[in-house]
Amino acid sequence: MCCSLRYMLALVTITLKKVITLFALVEPVAMIPIFVATVEGLPHAQKIRFARTIAVTVTVALLAAAFVGMPFLALLGVSLGAMQVGGGIIVLLLAIAMVLGKETSFKGTPHAAAGQGTAEAAIIPLAVPLLAGPAAFSYVMANSTWHSYADLIHIVLPILIVGFSCWVTFRIACRAEREIRKSTLDLVERVGGFILAAIAVEMMATGLRGLFPALIA
Repeated sequence: MCCSLRYMLALVTITLKKVITLFALVEPVAMIPIFVATVEGLPHAQKIRFARTIAVTVTVALLAAAFVGMPFLALLGVSLGAMQVGGGIIVLLLAIAMVLGKETSFKGTPHAAAGQGTAEAAIIPLAVPLLAGPAAFSYVMANSTWHSYADLIHIVLPILIVGFSCWVTFRIACRAEREIRKSTLDLVERVGGFILAAIAVEMMATGLRGLFPALIA
Protein backbone atom coordinates (compact mmCIF):
# COMPACT_ATOMS: atom_id res chain seq x y z
CA MET A 1 0.00 0.00 0.00
CA CYS A 2 2.81 2.40 0.93
CA CYS A 3 4.77 1.55 -2.22
CA SER A 4 1.66 2.05 -4.33
CA LEU A 5 1.07 5.47 -2.78
CA ARG A 6 4.67 6.51 -3.41
CA TYR A 7 4.36 5.38 -7.02
CA MET A 8 1.17 7.40 -7.48
CA LEU A 9 2.77 10.50 -5.96
CA ALA A 10 5.81 10.09 -8.21
CA LEU A 11 3.52 9.69 -11.23
CA VAL A 12 1.60 12.84 -10.32
CA THR A 13 4.84 14.77 -9.77
CA ILE A 14 6.42 13.82 -13.09
CA THR A 15 3.15 14.46 -14.92
CA LEU A 16 2.82 17.92 -13.36
CA LYS A 17 6.44 18.71 -14.17
CA LYS A 18 5.94 17.70 -17.80
CA VAL A 19 2.76 19.77 -18.06
CA ILE A 20 4.54 22.89 -16.79
CA THR A 21 7.58 22.33 -19.00
CA LEU A 22 5.58 21.59 -22.16
CA PHE A 23 3.28 24.56 -21.55
CA ALA A 24 6.35 26.80 -21.25
CA LEU A 25 7.74 25.37 -24.50
CA VAL A 26 4.52 25.68 -26.48
CA GLU A 27 3.66 28.96 -24.72
CA PRO A 28 0.24 29.76 -26.22
CA VAL A 29 0.08 33.01 -24.21
CA ALA A 30 2.99 34.47 -26.20
CA MET A 31 1.21 33.57 -29.45
CA ILE A 32 -1.94 35.52 -28.56
CA PRO A 33 -0.89 38.66 -30.51
CA ILE A 34 -0.22 36.56 -33.62
CA PHE A 35 -3.51 34.71 -33.19
CA VAL A 36 -5.42 37.97 -32.76
CA ALA A 37 -3.79 39.43 -35.88
CA THR A 38 -4.61 36.27 -37.85
CA VAL A 39 -8.33 36.18 -36.99
CA GLU A 40 -8.87 39.94 -37.14
CA GLY A 41 -12.04 40.75 -39.03
CA LEU A 42 -13.44 37.22 -38.92
CA PRO A 43 -16.86 36.37 -37.43
CA HIS A 44 -16.75 35.25 -33.81
CA ALA A 45 -17.88 31.70 -34.65
CA GLN A 46 -15.05 31.33 -37.15
CA LYS A 47 -12.52 32.59 -34.59
CA ILE A 48 -13.69 29.93 -32.12
CA ARG A 49 -13.48 27.23 -34.79
CA PHE A 50 -9.97 28.35 -35.75
CA ALA A 51 -8.86 28.23 -32.09
CA ARG A 52 -10.14 24.66 -31.84
CA THR A 53 -8.36 23.65 -35.05
CA ILE A 54 -5.08 25.11 -33.80
CA ALA A 55 -5.37 23.19 -30.51
CA VAL A 56 -6.14 19.88 -32.25
CA THR A 57 -3.23 20.35 -34.67
CA VAL A 58 -0.78 21.03 -31.84
CA THR A 59 -2.01 17.99 -29.88
CA VAL A 60 -1.78 15.60 -32.83
CA ALA A 61 1.69 16.88 -33.81
CA LEU A 62 3.07 16.41 -30.28
CA LEU A 63 1.51 12.96 -29.91
CA ALA A 64 3.06 11.92 -33.22
CA ALA A 65 6.46 13.18 -32.05
CA ALA A 66 6.13 11.31 -28.75
CA PHE A 67 5.35 7.91 -30.26
CA VAL A 68 7.03 8.05 -33.66
CA GLY A 69 9.93 10.45 -33.11
CA MET A 70 12.31 8.29 -31.08
CA PRO A 71 11.83 5.09 -33.12
CA PHE A 72 12.63 7.12 -36.21
CA LEU A 73 15.75 8.55 -34.56
CA ALA A 74 16.74 5.04 -33.46
CA LEU A 75 16.86 4.07 -37.14
CA LEU A 76 19.34 6.91 -37.59
CA GLY A 77 21.45 5.71 -34.65
CA VAL A 78 20.62 8.66 -32.35
CA SER A 79 20.54 7.77 -28.65
CA LEU A 80 18.15 9.08 -25.99
CA GLY A 81 21.03 10.85 -24.20
CA ALA A 82 22.01 12.67 -27.38
CA MET A 83 18.39 13.66 -27.91
CA GLN A 84 18.15 15.02 -24.36
CA VAL A 85 21.33 17.07 -24.73
CA GLY A 86 20.33 18.39 -28.16
CA GLY A 87 16.80 19.12 -27.01
CA GLY A 88 18.11 20.81 -23.88
CA ILE A 89 20.27 23.14 -25.97
CA ILE A 90 17.28 24.08 -28.10
CA VAL A 91 15.16 24.63 -24.99
CA LEU A 92 17.91 26.79 -23.45
CA LEU A 93 18.13 28.90 -26.60
CA LEU A 94 14.37 29.37 -26.53
CA ALA A 95 14.54 30.36 -22.85
CA ILE A 96 17.19 32.98 -23.60
CA ALA A 97 15.09 34.27 -26.50
CA MET A 98 12.06 34.53 -24.20
CA VAL A 99 13.99 36.54 -21.60
CA LEU A 100 15.30 38.88 -24.31
CA GLY A 101 11.87 39.25 -25.90
CA LYS A 102 12.92 37.51 -29.12
CA GLU A 103 10.82 34.36 -28.66
CA THR A 104 8.75 34.77 -31.83
CA SER A 105 11.90 35.28 -33.90
CA PHE A 106 13.33 32.04 -32.48
CA LYS A 107 10.20 30.02 -33.31
CA GLY A 108 9.73 31.51 -36.75
CA THR A 109 8.70 34.70 -38.49
CA PRO A 110 5.33 35.74 -37.08
CA HIS A 111 4.44 37.53 -40.30
CA ALA A 112 4.15 34.16 -41.94
CA ALA A 113 1.12 33.50 -39.78
CA ALA A 114 -0.49 36.90 -40.15
CA GLY A 115 0.24 37.45 -43.80
CA GLN A 116 -1.93 34.64 -45.18
CA GLY A 117 -5.12 35.39 -47.04
CA THR A 118 -7.35 33.44 -44.65
CA ALA A 119 -7.12 32.14 -41.11
CA GLU A 120 -7.24 28.56 -42.39
CA ALA A 121 -4.08 29.17 -44.40
CA ALA A 122 -2.30 30.21 -41.19
CA ILE A 123 -2.93 26.94 -39.32
CA ILE A 124 0.40 25.38 -40.30
CA PRO A 125 2.73 28.29 -39.44
CA LEU A 126 0.82 29.10 -36.24
CA ALA A 127 0.31 25.54 -34.94
CA VAL A 128 3.60 24.18 -36.34
CA PRO A 129 6.24 25.51 -35.82
CA LEU A 130 5.18 28.62 -33.88
CA LEU A 131 3.45 26.63 -31.10
CA ALA A 132 4.65 23.05 -31.55
CA GLY A 133 8.20 23.94 -32.54
CA PRO A 134 11.64 22.31 -32.33
CA ALA A 135 11.92 22.76 -28.56
CA ALA A 136 8.53 21.14 -27.84
CA PHE A 137 9.20 18.30 -30.28
CA SER A 138 12.63 17.67 -28.79
CA TYR A 139 11.24 17.60 -25.26
CA VAL A 140 8.40 15.14 -25.90
CA MET A 141 10.67 12.90 -27.97
CA ALA A 142 13.36 12.83 -25.29
CA ASN A 143 10.82 12.08 -22.54
CA SER A 144 8.58 9.53 -24.25
CA THR A 145 10.24 6.32 -23.01
CA TRP A 146 7.73 3.98 -21.34
CA HIS A 147 7.98 0.52 -19.78
CA SER A 148 4.39 -0.03 -18.65
CA TYR A 149 0.95 1.24 -19.55
CA ALA A 150 0.99 3.42 -16.43
CA ASP A 151 3.93 5.33 -17.91
CA LEU A 152 1.68 6.42 -20.77
CA ILE A 153 -0.09 8.71 -18.31
CA HIS A 154 2.89 11.07 -17.96
CA ILE A 155 3.48 10.92 -21.72
CA VAL A 156 -0.02 11.43 -23.11
CA LEU A 157 -1.73 13.46 -20.38
CA PRO A 158 0.65 16.49 -20.48
CA ILE A 159 0.19 16.73 -24.25
CA LEU A 160 -3.59 16.58 -23.95
CA ILE A 161 -3.59 19.19 -21.17
CA VAL A 162 -1.34 21.55 -23.13
CA GLY A 163 -3.46 21.08 -26.25
CA PHE A 164 -6.56 21.91 -24.21
CA SER A 165 -4.81 24.94 -22.72
CA CYS A 166 -4.12 26.21 -26.25
CA TRP A 167 -7.82 25.99 -27.03
CA VAL A 168 -8.80 27.75 -23.78
CA THR A 169 -6.15 30.46 -24.24
CA PHE A 170 -7.20 31.34 -27.78
CA ARG A 171 -10.91 31.06 -26.99
CA ILE A 172 -10.44 33.62 -24.20
CA ALA A 173 -8.37 35.76 -26.58
CA CYS A 174 -11.31 35.78 -29.01
CA ARG A 175 -13.51 37.36 -26.33
CA ALA A 176 -10.97 39.74 -24.79
CA GLU A 177 -8.62 40.57 -27.64
CA ARG A 178 -8.99 44.32 -27.04
CA GLU A 179 -8.32 44.08 -23.31
CA ILE A 180 -5.04 42.12 -23.43
CA ARG A 181 -2.10 44.39 -22.73
CA LYS A 182 1.22 43.64 -24.40
CA SER A 183 3.10 44.50 -21.20
CA THR A 184 1.30 41.66 -19.41
CA LEU A 185 2.26 39.20 -22.14
CA ASP A 186 5.86 40.37 -22.03
CA LEU A 187 6.03 39.82 -18.26
CA VAL A 188 4.64 36.28 -18.55
CA GLU A 189 7.11 35.51 -21.33
CA ARG A 190 10.18 36.66 -19.39
CA VAL A 191 9.26 34.88 -16.15
CA GLY A 192 8.62 31.71 -18.14
CA GLY A 193 12.02 32.11 -19.77
CA PHE A 194 13.84 32.04 -16.43
CA ILE A 195 12.02 28.86 -15.36
CA LEU A 196 12.57 27.24 -18.72
CA ALA A 197 16.32 27.93 -18.58
CA ALA A 198 16.64 25.93 -15.35
CA ILE A 199 14.64 23.06 -16.84
CA ALA A 200 16.88 23.09 -19.94
CA VAL A 201 20.04 22.79 -17.83
CA GLU A 202 18.56 19.85 -15.92
CA MET A 203 17.55 18.21 -19.21
CA MET A 204 21.09 18.53 -20.61
CA ALA A 205 22.60 17.21 -17.35
CA THR A 206 20.40 14.11 -17.57
CA GLY A 207 21.45 13.53 -21.16
CA LEU A 208 25.14 13.96 -20.35
CA ARG A 209 24.90 11.42 -17.53
CA GLY A 210 23.37 8.98 -20.01
CA LEU A 211 26.09 9.60 -22.59
CA PHE A 212 28.94 9.62 -20.07
CA PRO A 213 28.12 7.34 -17.09
CA ALA A 214 31.46 8.26 -15.54
CA LEU A 215 29.96 11.68 -14.73
CA ILE A 216 27.71 10.04 -12.14
CA ALA A 217 30.75 9.22 -10.02
